[in-house]
Amino acid sequence: MLGLGQQRGYTLLELMVTLGIVSILAAVAVPSFNDVIRTQRLRSVASDLNATFQLARSEAVKRNTDVTVTRAGSSWVEGWTVTAAGDTLRSQDAVSGVNITGSANSFIFRSNGRIDSSVTFDLVSSASSSVAKCVRLSLSGSTTTDDGSC
Repeated sequence: MLGLGQQRGYTLLELMVTLGIVSILAAVAVPSFNDVIRTQRLRSVASDLNATFQLARSEAVKRNTDVTVTRAGSSWVEGWTVTAAGDTLRSQDAVSGVNITGSANSFIFRSNGRIDSSVTFDLVSSASSSVAKCVRLSLSGSTTTDDGSC
C-alpha cells in the first residue's frame, strides 16, 4: 500500500520533456537516413548491372555465340534486356530514384567473352547529384564499380 506523499508513474511534464527530446533526435536522424537510402539504391542498381554483364558474358562463352545487352527504351533507366539468338535471357524492369547514363545504347559480348569497345555507366541519385557511382565494362568483359562519376 502506498503511503501519503509516494507517487507511482510519470507526470505530464516528464512525458512532454521526453517526447520533445525524442522529436529532436528524430529530426536529426531522418536526413542522414535519406542519404543511406540513396546510397543503397545506387548500390542495388550497380549490382544489377554487374549481374547482367556477368550473365551475358558467361552465356556468350557457354553458347559460343554473340549475346547482346540493350536498353529497354529510350534510356537505361527504363530497363534493359539480354538476348542471344533471338531468345531473351534476362529482362530488367525500370529503376526509380537513379539516373543512368550509358556510353552506348547496346553492346555485344562475343563468343570469347569480350566486347568490341569499353562501356561506362554513370549512376546518379535523382535526389542528390553528389551521390554517384561509375560502372565500367572493359574490353575483356570484366566490370569495375567506383564511387563518384565516370
